[in-house]
Amino acid sequence: MVFPDDADFDRLDRTVLAGLVRMSAILIGTSYYKAAPAALIEPDFALNEAERHLFELAYGPGLGEFYVRNDLPYPPEFTVKAEPRMNAPHAPEFRTEDVRAAVAFGGGKDSHVAASVIKAVGADVERVSLILSDSVGERLVAMSETPVTLIRRRIDPRLIELGKAGKVLNGHIPITGVNSCLMTLYAAAKGLDWVVFANERAASEPTMESNGHPVNHQFSKSLEFEDALRNAFAANAVPVTYFSILRPVSELWTAHYLATAGEDALEIFASCNRNFVFAGPNALPKDRRWCGECAKCVYTAVLMAPFLSVERHARVFQSQPLHDPRNLDFLREIAGLTDAKPWECVGERREVAAAITHLLTDAEWAKAPLIQAIEGELFTQWDRADLEQAWSEALDARSEHRMPGPVAELMNAS
Repeated sequence: MVFPDDADFDRLDRTVLAGLVRMSAILIGTSYYKAAPAALIEPDFALNEAERHLFELAYGPGLGEFYVRNDLPYPPEFTVKAEPRMNAPHAPEFRTEDVRAAVAFGGGKDSHVAASVIKAVGADVERVSLILSDSVGERLVAMSETPVTLIRRRIDPRLIELGKAGKVLNGHIPITGVNSCLMTLYAAAKGLDWVVFANERAASEPTMESNGHPVNHQFSKSLEFEDALRNAFAANAVPVTYFSILRPVSELWTAHYLATAGEDALEIFASCNRNFVFAGPNALPKDRRWCGECAKCVYTAVLMAPFLSVERHARVFQSQPLHDPRNLDFLREIAGLTDAKPWECVGERREVAAAITHLLTDAEWAKAPLIQAIEGELFTQWDRADLEQAWSEALDARSEHRMPGPVAELMNAS
């Protein structure tokens, strides 16, 4: 790890520092566990109960996609063998006034909205990104209107070599959990008060089922995992408040916020993962942020469409994803017309279906080829009246969250 120079680890209580390092090791270890999944996991450190629970979630449902896509048994059967550890002897202190916040930044709509809302609370905002390469860092900086602090993470070259040689299994890890621990370590070392992520309510919805058990590509963004992280931070007396700012609201609320209050961000944000592919046929040209032909592009395009004209939408997305017949299968998957969602960070199927239902009432958007193509099938799967109700409630509905009081009040979620 390479942290910025202003991260002063000597200022931290040794118990707090040790706890944050243990938690980071637990989460980062998932990358290496994939090389040889084992039924017995023996860390060389003791665990308190909150850390043990975090361990079991990270290596269980946190790796769910990895198990399923590699045809491994799921749920997995494994045992974490470690000596017990007592919780830290003192409770952490938290601030809700004159707050300095580290806000996770990934360049997408959620990141921009999260930073804007936290700034509106009156907090001093520092955008922070975890990167594996300078190229990724440069792309993230280009997607932000304000400076971005970069924390560099390094994967053991031997693991990379084994992966290229096809000698290890590949698959998604609980990356949001990794980034959460490392950002909290940085925030504590700098004396910041909040670590804020933009994990949405929709992240708790599973991608699919396997053997009757939910499998979630976004599990480490879920409320269940947020609670596990918060409990482990508390058990180690970490003096930082960790929470997600978008947990109580719908994805349509976030899209509406960006479309109506984020004019500057509209010109630079992107949720297309091909932004971080820098070589080969999947790399985007330097002047493009959206490929316009992947599940993430289609998903974001559907959410933003109700709040933008067709012409403005095309300028933002640098193409017309909802006019491209090649994208119909993606639209069907994210609208709940198949057994599973794509293995991507996409949201609730009912909300997508509600957005499409609304677009069908818009004279301009109803002519979009994909919206026309999906209309008949949509209402064989969904009740139209229910989707109309979901749309009417989308901007006002609030769900369970862990936000501090001042933030909850601003979000009307107290």
